[in-house]
Amino acid sequence: MAQAKRVIIDADPGIDDTAAILMALASDKLQVEAITTVHGNASVEQCTVNTLRILEAAGRTDIPVYQGVGRTLTYQVPSYASHIHGDDGIGNIEWPLPIKSLRVRHAVPELIARVLAAPGELTILAIGRQTNIALAMSIEPRFAESVREIVVMGGALFQPGNVTPLATANIAGDPEAADAVYRSGARVTQVGLDVCNQVEVSGEQQQLVWDAGTPATRLLKQATRFINRAYQNDNRLHNPDGVQYSDLSPMAYAIAPELFGLRDMHVRVETQGEFARGFTVADLRKNSTSKPNVSVAMEVDAPAVTELWTNLVRTI
Repeated sequence: MAQAKRVIIDADPGIDDTAAILMALASDKLQVEAITTVHGNASVEQCTVNTLRILEAAGRTDIPVYQGVGRTLTYQVPSYASHIHGDDGIGNIEWPLPIKSLRVRHAVPELIARVLAAPGELTILAIGRQTNIALAMSIEPRFAESVREIVVMGGALFQPGNVTPLATANIAGDPEAADAVYRSGARVTQVGLDVCNQVEVSGEQQQLVWDAGTPATRLLKQATRFINRAYQNDNRLHNPDGVQYSDLSPMAYAIAPELFGLRDMHVRVETQGEFARGFTVADLRKNSTSKPNVSVAMEVDAPAVTELWTNLVRTI
């Protein structure tokens, strides 16, 4: 069997982050070596608590957690997504606080140390804002060339944004950080709404997971009720009993990249525009001389992705 891909998950749990992290933990294709937290769906402190909750529910307290940055790269106070994820980030559920403690070291120096210790071996699954990663690149110039791949959840080229008409939450939440990562020279793969909006877990698939009845699936079941109601109110779902966990698509790409079709493009993040701040701007001109810097997921085998998620998470 092929050796598992070594990964660090950089996340802001988040209900969809919870679904994605459980998918990663259940897969023998990934070796999750650490989880770093960042501001986003809730405060970085709350996201850290949620990460520890997820790991305890999954029986994976061996994985270290490092708390990261609580503000944007330009030190702006972040906005949170309580209307989608609840005030606590996981649907305002009554779930025990974690027993396990996070590691004392800050996420940014930990990312630098781990990537430089294993050049070309570690993939970062960036399913939150990219503030931690941009700071790591700023502090250590070798970081970008040493990381194997950075898989980004965010961006949209041919879909509307989910926080503004053009911008998606993870990019708009810190556009300067995202643009720095995209311009860094690192191998960046964008798995954004062009594919995520096509991936919806059916009610039947959810029930298969809930029937497992494990602490991890019970946690996700309780949290999912909140995001499902939020998306129903936004008319976002294709089926009323379905659910979209956007972060499961980049996790599925990390596990089974053959389920996705990628296109290499030159992409920058708009940081100045009054109406387009946070928009991922791709140079689509046929005569363009711009060098591609991002591989963008444009196609997805959505039924295969949801089947993969269902079969994995029901075992955790």
